[in-house]
Amino acid sequence: MVCEKCRSEMRFKQVGHTVEWICDNCGEAVAATWFEPYETDPTDYHIFLTAPFTAAADILKMISEISGRNYVEAKRLIESSPAEIFCGKAVDVLRIRNKLRAANVEIRIEPDFPY
Repeated sequence: MVCEKCRSEMRFKQVGHTVEWICDNCGEAVAATWFEPYETDPTDYHIFLTAPFTAAADILKMISEISGRNYVEAKRLIESSPAEIFCGKAVDVLRIRNKLRAANVEIRIEPDFPY
């Protein structure tokens, strides 16, 4: 980007959600905010376990935490799959999906999750 004031090349800087172009020559600056699309997606997404399975203790604990259920209820949920374990916004669904994938837990997300 070129500075409109002095026509020098501007330097790009990003901190968190703030993006800036700064002219080191004259001090002129342009700033804006920028978010990843998943951070502002208003859709409610549903995460489902796709099939029943026998869960190891660490997986049972993870499903319990994600679903907000105690271990006994989480075990029943796993054994009676397909079952919904979470409903929320994309930012949370992305984090949970990555955690479940890393643990090789098969899931389905509805509606289609584009992230």
